[in-house]
Amino acid sequence: MTSSVRRAVPLVALVLGSPLAARADGPTATQILAMVDKAQGDFEDLTTESKMVVREPGQSTGREYQFVTISKGNTKRLVRFLAPGDVKGMGMLIEGRDTMYAFLPGFQRVRRLGTHVKNQTFMGSDTSSDEMGAFAMVDVYDAKLLGEEGQNWMLELTPKPGKDVEFPRRKLWVDKTVHQMTRVEDYDAKGANARTTVRSDYRKDEGPGEHYTPFKMTIVDHRRNDHATDILMLSAKVNQKVPDDVFSQRSLVRGN
Repeated sequence: MTSSVRRAVPLVALVLGSPLAARADGPTATQILAMVDKAQGDFEDLTTESKMVVREPGQSTGREYQFVTISKGNTKRLVRFLAPGDVKGMGMLIEGRDTMYAFLPGFQRVRRLGTHVKNQTFMGSDTSSDEMGAFAMVDVYDAKLLGEEGQNWMLELTPKPGKDVEFPRRKLWVDKTVHQMTRVEDYDAKGANARTTVRSDYRKDEGPGEHYTPFKMTIVDHRRNDHATDILMLSAKVNQKVPDDVFSQRSLVRGN
């Protein structure tokens, strides 16, 4: 990380006998979660090109996908697949957690996705369609500060009343420098660790602004015998003045 990266407010330790003990005068859990939302969406627009590798248990290689994602803050997102050939041209338009559209080039039509698909896997990977959506976590979760570990805050998240989420409990590790997640553990209703996500290799995006993107993300689904997905960023460009009409069903069909 460079010296230009934002620095967290210094914290004064209380001697509580545990390296994970919560601090007395630092930011609250809700404030930290708001920092994450701000850091993740701290741009007018963000365009990334990614390679996703979906691996069966025990395999080092797997099926590869390549796609471009264009985001507008924490509000809208457009995903367009470039490869392999059987999904090339397919796209998704996300207008929020509950409003998503898919373009199927073979049928030349846009279909709205029902809420029942939110927790289904995305292209056979270990991430769900719901997680492809853009939303502020502070609006969905209540947060509790568990303590600190190294350069990370540790949070526990539980859904706010009336919020429909895949996992009833999440643990987040939040880097104090870039204010973004480095590790996420998702727990099922029985308290078992169902899935683990690790985000690493944060780099400052190309273009004006101070947004950082994790250039490697690994998701392991323990419910699927440690089925795994790697998402590798090939490029990340921020604040390129992407016009608003890109985030439309017409643009989804046009392919630009």
